[in-house]
Amino acid sequence: MDVWLLVSSFLFLKLCSASFHEQYRVPSYVDTKWESFVSGGTEYLIQNSLVTWENAMILCRGYHNATLAVVDTREKAEFLAEALSESQFDITAVWVGARRESAEDPAGYRWAPGMELRRTASDVLASERDENLNRRYPVWLNRTHVPVPEGGADCVALERVNHDRPVFLDLSCTLMRPFACQKEAQPAAQVSQVHIVRCRAGLYHLFNGKLTWHEAAAFCVLRGMTLANIASMKCLKKLGMTMLKNRPSMENAWVGAKGSLGKWTWIDTGVNLFQTPDLGDVSPSIWPPMRDRNNVKQSGCLQLDRHAAHSPVFMEARCDRKMQFICYEGSLSTKTQAPTPSDDFFYYILVKKRFYWQHAYENCLKMNGTLANLDNNDILVQLLLLMGENKEEPIEHIWISGRLNMTKDVFTDAISYAWYNPNNAKRIPDPKAFGDSTIGLYMPPWLDEEFNMDNSCLNLDRQDHLIGLVYGLPCETAQYSVCMIAMEVTNVIMQEKLITTSTDKTRLQQRFNQGNQKFRLQCNIETQYPALWNIVDKYLSSSYQVEKGLMQLQTL
Repeated sequence: MDVWLLVSSFLFLKLCSASFHEQYRVPSYVDTKWESFVSGGTEYLIQNSLVTWENAMILCRGYHNATLAVVDTREKAEFLAEALSESQFDITAVWVGARRESAEDPAGYRWAPGMELRRTASDVLASERDENLNRRYPVWLNRTHVPVPEGGADCVALERVNHDRPVFLDLSCTLMRPFACQKEAQPAAQVSQVHIVRCRAGLYHLFNGKLTWHEAAAFCVLRGMTLANIASMKCLKKLGMTMLKNRPSMENAWVGAKGSLGKWTWIDTGVNLFQTPDLGDVSPSIWPPMRDRNNVKQSGCLQLDRHAAHSPVFMEARCDRKMQFICYEGSLSTKTQAPTPSDDFFYYILVKKRFYWQHAYENCLKMNGTLANLDNNDILVQLLLLMGENKEEPIEHIWISGRLNMTKDVFTDAISYAWYNPNNAKRIPDPKAFGDSTIGLYMPPWLDEEFNMDNSCLNLDRQDHLIGLVYGLPCETAQYSVCMIAMEVTNVIMQEKLITTSTDKTRLQQRFNQGNQKFRLQCNIETQYPALWNIVDKYLSSSYQVEKGLMQLQTL
């Protein structure tokens, strides 16, 4: 009898243990930046680093010796969404390994050649609350009415909605997101920096640890750099000389170009290796300095090869070879700034500084704009897109324009509450005040709560990707905000561009000192929000650049 009880207890404990691990996705390994989850012999690594899709692919292969996750079954998608919900990191979406070349790509989204990720009309959710969410694969988020981002939406993320249900999301490949890899293995090489070379307004870091090309690329990305783009003969020769004088000398090192099907490109810019650099110190006839320009291999990875008797040259090599490498730290002139989000009426400026509500409101006024207001659903969509698809990281909460008023009936002492927009003193419709006066007006998506003056400033939350929620918060809460600047503001600036002679410059100085608000507006926008100024500046004549520079020197 005692033996039976002992065996029964043992089996009970084993069954409980198994049920626990089946119900909750407990990470197998936890790091400060990534977690590991195992399912059916496959290990998924969720990396909490904000990178582009291309850099996610580089980090999976080079840092984890893995690939971006291939989520090609419903079971895998559900497992990964549950893992995200149980992760120590607050992550709602991760890059996965599917993409397409462009909107015109006949093969569509795919995990690999011949492995399609289907996307038909029946695969797209009617809404994020769709009951079919739990019964289909694949399921895509409905973005039919969302503007296609500049450059397309060609890369795929997996997002969890309703806490732990998986949906696929098509995004611009340049957005910064966490990512999921599968089949992790750490490189064991010992790496140390041996030299730093200053050239091309940046720094080249030479490392003597021997890694594969993909491992070297990942090593650079993790340290805020990129595998080196060498776009001038001057830098090429300086690096070659440094490699020669190192002890022991470095005969070759990985740099940041890769070839596929005869097309060789720099990975950080996408520029063709055979395109003559803009720096002007080399002729097209000798660029790039390949070891054998008449017999360039179709595929592989690029190394900088240096031998004592010859000038340094580029040379193709197998990507799995292990060698020393060079990282580059600095801004490349070929990179462009993302356009400021806008619609037909407003520019939307995300202010990534934590303000109390009143300070956020006044900050927008200084920009000749207003704190964002929810006058219609189109504005709500623009705000949610700005919060969820901005370049750096998703934003969950922002201040918007709304204050709570309390009134007391002098006869009955009854207290009533109403929200109003301080930008125009108009009432903001809410469910508690629904009546004839609100029919036909846009109703924001309110949280069901009782209003009180302790929470008298209006906040917008991003619940799921395009699901918003509005409610009151204490006004002394510090958080981000969004300013709306009307298109007419830029027209005011453009009317002031006709200043070309030295006499005009003197008059400009006088008018600025007199406090001309139009010029102050220009300086405010240009110095604080350069992306918005770029939109205005493209309309200005080149002769106006001197005046623009003059105004930058003023102290507001």
